[in-house]
Amino acid sequence: MMKKKCFIIMTFWTIFVVVLGVYWYLKHLHHDSHSLMRTILAKGASSTSEPAAKVFFNSMKKYCNLPSSDSVFGFEGDFEESYGLLGVITIFRHGDRGPLTTLDDKRKINCSSYITKSYKKLEKIVRTHKSETLAAKLLPRSDFCIPGVLSKQGASQLIELGNGFKESYAKHCNFSDSNIIKHLSANTTSYSRTIQSAYSFLFGLVGSVFLNINIQKSGDVTFCSKYCRCEAANRFEKLHKFELNDLFKSDVSVANFSSQVRRILKNSEQSKKSILPTTLKDILLHYVCHNDIPGCSTDESICVNSTTIIPLDYYLQREAKASSSGLNLKKAGILRAYRLLNAIDQQILSWINMSKKRKAKNFLYFPYFHVFSGHDLTLMYILTSLGIYDGYLPHYASRLTFEVLSKRSQYYLRVLWNGFDVTQNICPSSQTYCNARFLATFIRLEMKRYFQTEDFLRACNL
Repeated sequence: MMKKKCFIIMTFWTIFVVVLGVYWYLKHLHHDSHSLMRTILAKGASSTSEPAAKVFFNSMKKYCNLPSSDSVFGFEGDFEESYGLLGVITIFRHGDRGPLTTLDDKRKINCSSYITKSYKKLEKIVRTHKSETLAAKLLPRSDFCIPGVLSKQGASQLIELGNGFKESYAKHCNFSDSNIIKHLSANTTSYSRTIQSAYSFLFGLVGSVFLNINIQKSGDVTFCSKYCRCEAANRFEKLHKFELNDLFKSDVSVANFSSQVRRILKNSEQSKKSILPTTLKDILLHYVCHNDIPGCSTDESICVNSTTIIPLDYYLQREAKASSSGLNLKKAGILRAYRLLNAIDQQILSWINMSKKRKAKNFLYFPYFHVFSGHDLTLMYILTSLGIYDGYLPHYASRLTFEVLSKRSQYYLRVLWNGFDVTQNICPSSQTYCNARFLATFIRLEMKRYFQTEDFLRACNL
């Protein structure tokens, strides 16, 4: 009996010690990541810590949005059956491209590391037309990265996004019916990367008939067509950049990080300018997203593959926090997005009016689809104005989707950001979805709140 009692006591004691040990281990394992980075950097910013740099580069792939047949996840089209789908408006960022800022690097990077079978189908369809003009218009022109130009990997991202939308809305729309193209329209900016992204998305959505869809081009990243100049917006954006620069200048560790980054950039056009973490991220994604991490040469203690850049993710978090709460960026976003949000509202209104006529005359029903192929800034302005910007520039092929729904002669708006329903974040007082005309009312109230006027031109001259 005594032995049994001792055995039970020893068993409980052993379990207690093991649990205590595990707790101690986990506590230290989750120690502040910034302290860990400082420890790494204290050992010397050299290429000798290659495993740490490799882990860092792999962690940066979360910004790549690599294309695959199952890479598009979302809740588009997933609403209650009691609602009907009147139309969908989606605004997306173009796909993967060559960097806007490059290192003094003569190496060619293969930007076709991740291309899908669907992209090869698109190439085959375009090539059968035997038109070099058409091929140059629709397809990326090289397997290698070209600064600012869409890559084949980028086209693959948008094709898969189009495929994802086709699956999401399959129960609401027959995309194999040739009549669907009468209800499809698209806008793009004048850059080749957004034009090719638009065509890639439409190919994924409706297949080869995408060639029959007319795409309207805009010279402005916010798709503004008239009275686009806004001095106040320019001023607020500059003030926001000054705030970010001041934030990083005031921190000794960040200032040291920036000076080391300038050494990495060497002779690039950015080497003498103030460097924000987002700028370095864009350069690094050129390598990270295409599985081509450069090594350091023997005479370089600091390079793109050194431990110097490991703290980047931490500084990106700090930049994002400042951007998501920045008043000047909020004001700039409202002014920049004003025209586009009103244009979307007018598109919704026209769909509602056509829906009423269609019901009266018993016409064949098809939901409407309208696409805006834009940039990270296009999305940043709108997300900021709606109060749902997290401070991180949207990654390649990110999308903001507006679904116009109908129920018993009433019309509603459902909003999704990268596949997740954010309607309640925008319309917290609504029990289900926003009123379909919510955007026009919202932007007017925001104008009055931040500029004490509903007049756009007057706000721009304040």
